[in-house]
Amino acid sequence: MERNQLIAIVVVVVIVGSVGAYILMTPPVLTGQTIVTETIGNPKYMDPHANYETRGSHVHYNVYETLYTYEWDSLRTDPVVPLLASDLSISSDGLEYTFTLREGVTFHDGTPFNASCVKYNFERMLATFDPSGPVWMVAEPIYGGQAIEDAVFGGTHADHVGNYTAWKAQNDAGTGALTVTSEYEIVIKLAYAYTPFLAAITYEVGAMISPTWVEAHMGIIVGSHTTYIDLHTCGTGPYMMTEWVMDERVVLRRYEDYWRADDAKTLFPYAGTIDTVIIKTNEEVTSRLENILTGDSLGIYLPATHAYELYNNVSPPVFAANTGTYQSLNPAIKIWAKYPTFSIADIHFTMSDIINEATLGKTIENPYRLKNVRQCFSYAFDYQTAIDTVINGFGVQGQGPIPQGMFAHNYSAYQYPYDLEKAKDSWNAAMNDDGFQAILNNNSYHLVLYYNTGNEVRRKCQLLLKDGIMAMLEVDGAIQPTETLTIDVVGMEWSSYIGAAIDGTVGCWMIGWAPDYADPDNYASPYVKSTGTYGYWARLGESAGWNAAQVDGWIDDAAVETDIAERERLYGLVQDAIIEHAGYIWVYQATSLLVVRHNVYNAQYACNPMHQCYFYHVHITG
Repeated sequence: MERNQLIAIVVVVVIVGSVGAYILMTPPVLTGQTIVTETIGNPKYMDPHANYETRGSHVHYNVYETLYTYEWDSLRTDPVVPLLASDLSISSDGLEYTFTLREGVTFHDGTPFNASCVKYNFERMLATFDPSGPVWMVAEPIYGGQAIEDAVFGGTHADHVGNYTAWKAQNDAGTGALTVTSEYEIVIKLAYAYTPFLAAITYEVGAMISPTWVEAHMGIIVGSHTTYIDLHTCGTGPYMMTEWVMDERVVLRRYEDYWRADDAKTLFPYAGTIDTVIIKTNEEVTSRLENILTGDSLGIYLPATHAYELYNNVSPPVFAANTGTYQSLNPAIKIWAKYPTFSIADIHFTMSDIINEATLGKTIENPYRLKNVRQCFSYAFDYQTAIDTVINGFGVQGQGPIPQGMFAHNYSAYQYPYDLEKAKDSWNAAMNDDGFQAILNNNSYHLVLYYNTGNEVRRKCQLLLKDGIMAMLEVDGAIQPTETLTIDVVGMEWSSYIGAAIDGTVGCWMIGWAPDYADPDNYASPYVKSTGTYGYWARLGESAGWNAAQVDGWIDDAAVETDIAERERLYGLVQDAIIEHAGYIWVYQATSLLVVRHNVYNAQYACNPMHQCYFYHVHITG
């Protein structure tokens, strides 16, 4: 793509991207700006090889860099832009990826970036390999990585150490997955041809961390990531994290020697004008609204529950034509609303036989191990009311793990309707056939539905589920518990919430999934594979009636299948299996809602399903 810059009395820059063209008149130089945004919750970790939630990933997207990235000025969802790499060639059999790397790039501690750094980082991923983290998406396709994953999920720590040590020795000998062929060239070998590989390592798990810095803070420890690196950062990106105060703020400062400083200005002439980014944690939506209206904050997380306080209900225009003013009630605010996303929201069940329930404070028989109970809850949830009133129409009912609009979504898959008669039938079957009455007694006739504090959508969805269950008990013929059933809806702070989900101490809880890469494998694997992130948290492999070997095999086969029709068939089997098992309540697939002040420019590309706001390209006027 060529761009010509004509210099006269006024400089006019014409920017052409895949979303259209627009003209910017160069104003006086803007420097030293500070942007304050507000959201909810806390990052889990600052280690991108361990963190697996969007709050932390947003920080990493601005601090760390991957080999490739997405177009800066479009909504494309495939990684076509070389970032820390300058070029890539893929062998004809799809097994070898040869990356040519940028020269002249330094980490924030001054360490030069080169091919040895890439090798070190990929080895660190498979060494530290948190089973609740994102490393699976690298380990499974990379040559020799499956043995390490098998040790992490099904073996001992000694197995992990042994398998990793043997794998690294092959790399060092030049016969393994990672071969440094020159200072700025590395070959990554895969175990099988895997089309989404480049996209997978464009997720933040593929971020490059300074090896010098890691070694100065305990180095690589097989089976563990270190506390210091969990709390600090050292990347090559445009910002450095200088402060993280839990429940208060994350502060980023511009890296003075950022390697893209000049190049970025060819596309975004004001790139680098934001010196300081303050991302505040504010759990109160009314407070966030007040702050953006007064200008104290320039961008906020606005849940769909409050959308119409700022959104004028105008249908989304062609994205390239939307300046943010078309859909806003207030001239001080820009809105980009109801553009398609690949984000889905679901109510999850932990399906182990026993659970050490967080609120009850005791070990109990797990009611959600019973398929009939899960099906009852799936029928008792009022999906359309959730969409119409809880998320104000910002979504459609979910239909399994693969979102609509993505390859292999099965539009004919079964959708649980809101049907209290069917909910009653499943409840009665649990009572009559599964010993549910005794389990309720063991639970003190007390069920708890969880959400993360500050997320009104999830709180209201769980309240809606509670209402549905209680309404089901009023249906004629519903078998009543021996004692009065109590259902509480309980909020937990975000990091504690994630920790409880990982530990399996919350039995019924709500969360969502934003794509790591735009391929059905990125939904089938985490949701449905027994070793996938959500599948592992849900103890899906322990669930009665679930054939983990068979379904895991379908997912593995689909990941390597090159025939499109066969790949689609396999994903259809996967979707049907998890829907029939009622492992999740597929609540909705979301549409976009982005809110910034009128004087914030270039934030709209956060509407891209594959990334959030990139602050280096943002600037403020007025």
